[in-house]
Amino acid sequence: MVTAIRAGLLWDGTGAEPVRDGVVLVDGERVVAAGPAGQVGVPSDAQLVERPDEFLMPGLIDAHTHITIIPGLGDQTGQLMQPIERQVLRGTGNLRRMLRSGVTTARIMAEEHWLDVTFKQEIEAGTVAGPRLLVCTRAITPSNGHGRSIDAFDGVDEVRKGARENLHAGADFLKLFVTGGVSSTRGGLNSASYSREEIRVAVEEAERAGTYVAAHAIVGPGIRLAVEEGVRTIEHATLATDDDLALIKERGAWVVLTQSIMLHPTGIEQGDRDNPAIMAKLRDARGRAAERYRAILRSGVRYAVGTDSMHGLLPWEMAQLIEWGATPREALLAGTRWAAECSRIDDQVGTLSEGKLADLLTVRGNPLDDLSALEHLDMIMKAGRRYDDLSVE
Repeated sequence: MVTAIRAGLLWDGTGAEPVRDGVVLVDGERVVAAGPAGQVGVPSDAQLVERPDEFLMPGLIDAHTHITIIPGLGDQTGQLMQPIERQVLRGTGNLRRMLRSGVTTARIMAEEHWLDVTFKQEIEAGTVAGPRLLVCTRAITPSNGHGRSIDAFDGVDEVRKGARENLHAGADFLKLFVTGGVSSTRGGLNSASYSREEIRVAVEEAERAGTYVAAHAIVGPGIRLAVEEGVRTIEHATLATDDDLALIKERGAWVVLTQSIMLHPTGIEQGDRDNPAIMAKLRDARGRAAERYRAILRSGVRYAVGTDSMHGLLPWEMAQLIEWGATPREALLAGTRWAAECSRIDDQVGTLSEGKLADLLTVRGNPLDDLSALEHLDMIMKAGRRYDDLSVE
């Protein structure tokens, strides 16, 4: 049966202006039409969903997160090394929280024990509730690198083998750590974790398999090496210089901003408050981040947003972009169409267009006037199935 969702305002994410009294027709998993109610032919036997006072839009896409990590608990690397049962329990709740916040697709930026592959399969089978997942399996990082938990990969041959093993296990893309990070004591923020040759071989293996590489990179030579060698997405880029941003733009790479883990009080600040080394890094990064975020948005680089495990806070991430100079429309795009383009899935999701998966939300309020309206969701649909009655403890 065709379902017709009719709302007071329809924003389809394609670039068109919002439509008053809009309707989206859904047949099975797919959108079959979207537009003004007076122009879309609604079948007489369609199931009608009336939302006259709400805003209808595409489902959100979290372009950078993890399944089993909760930053507010601290020691994120240690969480990845805990017994698998504990990780599964955390992950199940995190996935429900993500979906309930309107995230219908999520790009998972590394798990151990191949848990992301397992969760992806269980979500597709309908045994676990959660967003559609894009997974990279294990992170590729050196023995002394940021993000090191169980596995490590040193030298060209180990990086090549690790990449091939990840792809064999079901990775949709590969992830490298090419600089240090804030949430661990390993490596300074400016340090390059991998050589040019090691980065190059990962990109070669990804491209051979028809996919791409994402790279954790905060600042320093690691960013330039990654972009020069063909890495598609630079994750975080928190302190990227103007020269870095010019190179990213020139090469057509993407930046994925993850702000809440560093700026929100329930992120690193809460979880690692008793670790002096991490807190020193956090203070340093926070002190420079606002100016750098503004520079990223001014630079013209293509960008998307992710929560980096701050599950449920993608609307906060999107609203924060306005603080740095984005318009509400740009903030919405960063969490929908642009995130889909960044993740190479814009042929399936990101807009309410004919033939795409029926991922959509209805919102009480207008996010184009006030992004905080995204915290007030009514209907949540993923691939034609509704999840707005999903409870989250």
